[in-house]
Amino acid sequence: MKKRQLVSVMEWVRPFGVSAAIFFSYYYGSSPVSRFHILGLFIVMIMSGTTAFESLFLGEAASRKIGYPHNRAYQIQSGLANAAMACVACFIYLSNWGKYADATIVLVMLTFFTFSAVNHVVTAFVLGNLRPVNLMRPALTFLLLIVVLPALIQALR
Repeated sequence: MKKRQLVSVMEWVRPFGVSAAIFFSYYYGSSPVSRFHILGLFIVMIMSGTTAFESLFLGEAASRKIGYPHNRAYQIQSGLANAAMACVACFIYLSNWGKYADATIVLVMLTFFTFSAVNHVVTAFVLGNLRPVNLMRPALTFLLLIVVLPALIQALR
């Protein structure tokens, strides 16, 4: 599979993966805390993990798809930050550190993607980057917040 095709596949992996994570968290979780424990790991793994993979291994194709200039050094740095989030999420899950650790890593991820969504809005309006993928990122981030924040709030009650 070519890198350009793989980058397109990644755009579909995220929403379907998040949907599966929600389903399995409710299927296997018996309480808000146990559901969020499952949901937190898998959403961070899907969102940050795929973003890390894209940044580290598919950089030029990913830049082209979204309409950004290719900057390998920045992509590697961003990819490593996302990989760190995914690795820490796995560690927290396997160590069973509790709902506050789960909430912390999920909030870090949500904050990163919210800031990233703002950047996409700025590039759309200021730089005229009206590519569909660029415009969808803020909308999908908003949807992610709507889905994840209530589960987080329920788990922390």
